[in-house]
Amino acid sequence: MYARLPILLRYSLLTGVAFLLTGCVKYYVVGHLDDWSDYLTGTGSFDPVTASSQSEVRFAKLGIRCSGTAQDYAPAKGRGEMRCDDQRVIKLESEGKSLSHAEGRGIDNFGHSGRVDVYTDLADYERELARVRTEVERRNLDIAHLRFPKVVSPTGRPMAPAPSAVNVLPASTLTPTAAAARVEPRPAAPLSPGKRLALVIGNGAYRDAPLRNPVNDARALSAKLTALGFEVMKGENLGQRDMNRLVAQFGERLAGNDVGMFFFAGHGIQIRGKNYLVPVDAQISSENSVRAEAVDVDAVLDQLSSSPLNVVILDACRNNPFERRFRSLSVGLAQMDAPKGTLIAYATAPGKVARDGDGANSIYTSALLKLLDEPGVPLETVFKRVRAEVSQLTADNQIPWEASSLTGDFYFAAPPAQTSPPAGDAAAGTRASTDAEAELLFWQSVKDSQDAADYEAYLRQFPDGRFVEIARNRLNRMKAK
Repeated sequence: MYARLPILLRYSLLTGVAFLLTGCVKYYVVGHLDDWSDYLTGTGSFDPVTASSQSEVRFAKLGIRCSGTAQDYAPAKGRGEMRCDDQRVIKLESEGKSLSHAEGRGIDNFGHSGRVDVYTDLADYERELARVRTEVERRNLDIAHLRFPKVVSPTGRPMAPAPSAVNVLPASTLTPTAAAARVEPRPAAPLSPGKRLALVIGNGAYRDAPLRNPVNDARALSAKLTALGFEVMKGENLGQRDMNRLVAQFGERLAGNDVGMFFFAGHGIQIRGKNYLVPVDAQISSENSVRAEAVDVDAVLDQLSSSPLNVVILDACRNNPFERRFRSLSVGLAQMDAPKGTLIAYATAPGKVARDGDGANSIYTSALLKLLDEPGVPLETVFKRVRAEVSQLTADNQIPWEASSLTGDFYFAAPPAQTSPPAGDAAAGTRASTDAEAELLFWQSVKDSQDAADYEAYLRQFPDGRFVEIARNRLNRMKAK
């Protein structure tokens, strides 16, 4: 019967018994960086009464030590920070997976990230340590990059670090974390623009449900991207054959480019969780005919595999013009996971409907055109500002959404050159980027939860976060049951 108890209950029973016997639960920590250039080991103790822990770890090749405390924010889920003796700061998220094992992720204030496993059984720890140590030694990678901020060019390749920066590194543990020390790195040089190719399509001349703005949106964005150094391929009011042909040509030409961008304005629909872009000649009579008449968004994403950094923008979340012909109705577009190195931007949140707009352009594209070319603004910050603009204009009835797996910053308009930039401004930018990574780690740890307390914890920690709307919706549904 004990084996059938939920894992969190068994976890509570185990830690309770251990506390009665010893006062705290001792655990062992082993982890490695995502690139396997270094590994860490350490120990810690967990107090079941206060749901807090203390940990100490040491990085084998860097030779630095880190220590800290952490707090559970839900059963078997912890978060916090660690402080290292070289002043690096690591933000952490962790989750218990079994009676004797927990997994964690960490990211430091310079963007290096890694994984940590925590064991209460010494034999399990020693087996994992042997595996991790063997792999790090086999790869035998240099660790010089760990002493500088992580900087990624538009090609996705690491750039040369700026001199005299403070080294940093990620880690995470079951619940270890420490009060943050503030490190003021010297900012790296602005990223070079690289080769950029964009495909921009605007479909508005639909027979059953015409749209006024998509062609205007495509033309305006094409002009803006050309001014920003993109080579632009453009299509207007395309049928399915022409859309598929243009997408394939785009994929062929993308090889050798540093950045790929795809923009579609027009009708888009979802069927059973899959997204489709609607050509102007689509003859959709039922759900079963969608695959034969529309363009699968996944096929578009497949074309982007030859480019290391990609941006997909779908201003295609308008009302489904074929909804009366469908047995079931799914409003808007479905959420998709972004492939590595890709950001997918939606005109509104998954399952919601975007407005076409009363002016020359849609509300979403108007905001994008306004904010796209601000110098020195990272890609993800551009879309955050677009979200704020659209949300304000629509009284929160339309809230744009992004899914991102980018690993570095990209600028539509490169930052202006600075001979001696203010250290405080550079540090603020670094902290903002780290906060965004920490929020993503937090959300990934709770997004599949069926416990309302997890979403309440997210809303308390990130009241203005990227996933607030979804968290509130799920929380409301749980409370309504």
